[in-house]
Amino acid sequence: MNWKKVIGWILGIVVGGGVIVASLAFYVFIVLGNLDKGKSIVKKPDNESSVVEASANESEDVDKKVVNEPVDKAVVTLADGTDGHSFISKYHEFYNDTLCWGRIDTASYSEQAQTAREILQSLEGVKITNKDIAKDFESIKENAKIVVKEDNREAMRQLHRLFHDLDIYFNGYDYHQTFGVTEFTGE
Repeated sequence: MNWKKVIGWILGIVVGGGVIVASLAFYVFIVLGNLDKGKSIVKKPDNESSVVEASANESEDVDKKVVNEPVDKAVVTLADGTDGHSFISKYHEFYNDTLCWGRIDTASYSEQAQTAREILQSLEGVKITNKDIAKDFESIKENAKIVVKEDNREAMRQLHRLFHDLDIYFNGYDYHQTFGVTEFTGE
């Protein structure tokens, strides 16, 4: 082989390797870096929720909590007679199916808005005997109203987190990780 062919091969290998490394870096940055846009809704000291920037570690951090026994069905009763357990598990499952595993960015806004309207309608005339659960249901209402009004992915994320934590604390769902967004943390 003459020296021009050797240099051509070496140059081709270096450029090809560089393209592969750049492609992998692009994949890691774009795909894995955007699973959560780096925002989360956190509680201010006066218990108002707001969207704030969060570090990558904070955005999906969950606290390990002890799983609770299910709360008495009489604690939450919807106007149609449905208990709070069914309501919470139904919407937790909906948000798991539509928002988890990176689907929050591609979820259908019309489907999310329709579900938020259903939530608001279901909560009309609800009877709640626990003040912390009442505060959590107010947070659910506030975030549902935001989703009905506009395509706000952070409010959708917060709704999922509220139902997730309530499913664990209120329903005794056998999973030990929470987002720590609810006032109610078991009895």
